[in-house]
Amino acid sequence: MKLSKDRVYGFLLLIAGVALVLMYLSDLQPLNDRAEEYLERGIKNTLASYLIVRGINAGVSVVKESELSLSPAGVGVSLALGEVLDPLDDITERVSSLLLVSFVSFGVQRILLELLSGALLLVSGVLSILSGIFLLSTGFHVHLLTRLLLFLIALRLLVPGAVFVNDLVYTNFLQPRLEATNRELSEAKGRFTSGVTGLRSPDDVRELVRDMKEGAERAIENLLHLALYYSFQTVVLPLLSLWLILRLSLSTFSLRL
Repeated sequence: MKLSKDRVYGFLLLIAGVALVLMYLSDLQPLNDRAEEYLERGIKNTLASYLIVRGINAGVSVVKESELSLSPAGVGVSLALGEVLDPLDDITERVSSLLLVSFVSFGVQRILLELLSGALLLVSGVLSILSGIFLLSTGFHVHLLTRLLLFLIALRLLVPGAVFVNDLVYTNFLQPRLEATNRELSEAKGRFTSGVTGLRSPDDVRELVRDMKEGAERAIENLLHLALYYSFQTVVLPLLSLWLILRLSLSTFSLRL
């Protein structure tokens, strides 16, 4: 016996509703767990990097405050330290702002994942089941509702999948580089937060300026690397994933139903 088009749609709505409810109950394990773990780790790593960068910024401020006490030890010391530390001071402020953006990016992705895993999924599943029963009973078909439900299913599958892919990129490419950069920045933080002590002669002052210059240049290089890695992880990858998710999900509205 050949089923009518409306009955086919009704069964599809029922199947879609059951799929949504099962997604809610199973929470797409282990894919969803992997995505949540990646986002939680990203939030913690971003916070750790932010504290390191702010620590360097605080250390630079301590050294700058020590400039006045260096003036008797050598002419132009304050000016030399200012030339060395001002670029580092500026870039720490900018990288700190970028890290806050990265923190927000991870938070938004986590909220979206939780939203698609929570009550919204269950409500959509129940509505889909009721719509399927209504269509089978009356023959009245709401095309927009069917497309919306298909869109939600596609979105629910693609969001954790995209986060999972981002995790693979992070684990195999970004993680070792970020960890090495954070280690070097932690060492730079210790150097700048130790302050300025033990200066007894102009030679000591010149050596201090030379060490500060080398440390600042290395810290700036690592800060630029840090900015690059976090920009790629929390801006480029999410935007690329969002474009792909929307492109694939919105294609459900072009289906002939």
